[in-house]
Amino acid sequence: MPDTTNALALDVMDSRSWPPSSAETAGGVMSGFKLVEVKVFSATKRKDRDRLDEVATAWLRDHQDFDRLTAQVTLSSDLEYHCMSITFMGWQRI
Repeated sequence: MPDTTNALALDVMDSRSWPPSSAETAGGVMSGFKLVEVKVFSATKRKDRDRLDEVATAWLRDHQDFDRLTAQVTLSSDLEYHCMSITFMGWQRI
């Protein structure tokens, strides 16, 4: 189970390997693991972005049944809006 006491303790994928190649994830399987859940948190309003870490950490506390957890943080923006997204992928050993 992942350690959720500190968000940095997650197995975070390097952005250069995102998304994994189709060979690495054929049929939702990656290196002996099967993808079983994907959860996305996103916010565009500053107040919501400031709380995004709290919301994601609370979800992590309630979902500790994965053998491996990977995460991707994405920031996108245009002239008016900034959107931050945190994507978690829960994997089970096969």
